[in-house]
Amino acid sequence: MGGRRDWLSKDFLILMMPAFILLLVFILYPIFNTFYLGFTKWDGFTQPQFVGLDNYRTMMGDPLFWTSVKNNIFIFIVFLPFVTMLGLGFALLLHNSAVVGRNLLRGFVMLGMVMPLTVVGIVWMLLLDPNAGIVNHVLSFFGVEPRAWIQDPSTAIYFVIIGSLWAWQGFSTTVFLAGLEGLDVEVLEASVIDGANPWQRFRYVILPLLKPALVVVVTMSSIYILKVFDLVYVLSGGESVPMYLSVLAYMVYYEIFRMFKWGYAAAIATLLTVAVFLFSIGMLKKMISERGVGS
Repeated sequence: MGGRRDWLSKDFLILMMPAFILLLVFILYPIFNTFYLGFTKWDGFTQPQFVGLDNYRTMMGDPLFWTSVKNNIFIFIVFLPFVTMLGLGFALLLHNSAVVGRNLLRGFVMLGMVMPLTVVGIVWMLLLDPNAGIVNHVLSFFGVEPRAWIQDPSTAIYFVIIGSLWAWQGFSTTVFLAGLEGLDVEVLEASVIDGANPWQRFRYVILPLLKPALVVVVTMSSIYILKVFDLVYVLSGGESVPMYLSVLAYMVYYEIFRMFKWGYAAAIATLLTVAVFLFSIGMLKKMISERGVGS
């Protein structure tokens, strides 16, 4: 028995070694190296100089940092409920065989997910072009004057959210659809026999059973939107992103490739990583506790 356990243990280690090496090289080392660089002053060329907490002190007094934090929080608060509700709504429609045009709807929902974010950004940039964009053209029929939507601080951030919704909607829909496909048919039939109407069946039967899918959608969507960069960068024309559109992920890029402040950028990236990590751990704990209660 002991020999068999030893053989299994050795075999397990051999099989896991390639995955562990990849994890170490591409995930753990960059994370710890970034954490270290956050305490240094480095331009990417010379030897890093240890400066302690100076980067974090600079961050606390940086107006661009606080604007980026505010934008990230606003985008997160608006994006998360919409991507969740829309994903669930589309999944319910696609799950219903009585809905006409399901294939067309599925293609529309999944289109944004299969397109690279840079392409999504270019599409939205063309749609919102102040001179030739189709959005202004359509709105002109309703008497709305042409407007530079992305260049307007009062509207630009909303189109980042809309573009992000289109790009990520396919994921949330797919997760909810998989959850619906996995529901116990007998439970649903029992609710019908007990006299539950469609709303009661959804509210008290389907929705509680979809909690694991909901946790996955909320967790992955939160990680996605907290590190949003591509869409902001492309919508700004690939040049310097205006302050009213700046987010933390762009600020990391800006400090590295425009200002050559690798240490400061690493400090910002560390805070962003910690925020995403803590949120993810919280959601995973919630999912595990709910499964424990359910079982």
